[in-house]
Amino acid sequence: MTAKTKDHAMPAMKPQITLDLNGLASPGPLPSLRRTMRTVEDGQVLLLVSDYPGVENDLHVWAKQTNNQVLFVDRTRPKGFGFYIQKGDPWPVERTVDVTGFHCPTPVLEASKTMVQVRAGQSIKLISDCQAAPLEINTWIKTTGHKLLGMTEDSRGVYRFYIKK
Repeated sequence: MTAKTKDHAMPAMKPQITLDLNGLASPGPLPSLRRTMRTVEDGQVLLLVSDYPGVENDLHVWAKQTNNQVLFVDRTRPKGFGFYIQKGDPWPVERTVDVTGFHCPTPVLEASKTMVQVRAGQSIKLISDCQAAPLEINTWIKTTGHKLLGMTEDSRGVYRFYIKK
């Protein structure tokens, strides 16, 4: 089964580290990636290049388990794919709310509940795959006075919103 990914132009991002793993078969890419990620700071981006056919699905599973994100897959490289991976969170968070699989208004409702539980100045991370979430969250932010520190979207359309109370 092939993973569903979004087709769009390559974003303007410059990785801090490039890890070329072309020619390395499973399970080689993941242990090499884990070792290299120890040298990357939270919020930084690593470019992993691999021609191993199963690496894309492996990377998405690994990223979810390790609080990392596969931001973009460059399928235009002459040899192998380029996977832009962001390590951890670019902003510190006190709570994480994962509403993946739930449609709007669930992301806003769950974010509201969680914001009641944190103190002023603290932040939450809201994870959602609802396509309307960016618009809904921006509208909610404007009406509540909270601050959207930033948002990321991974290659499968999962958003991470970093919201400060």
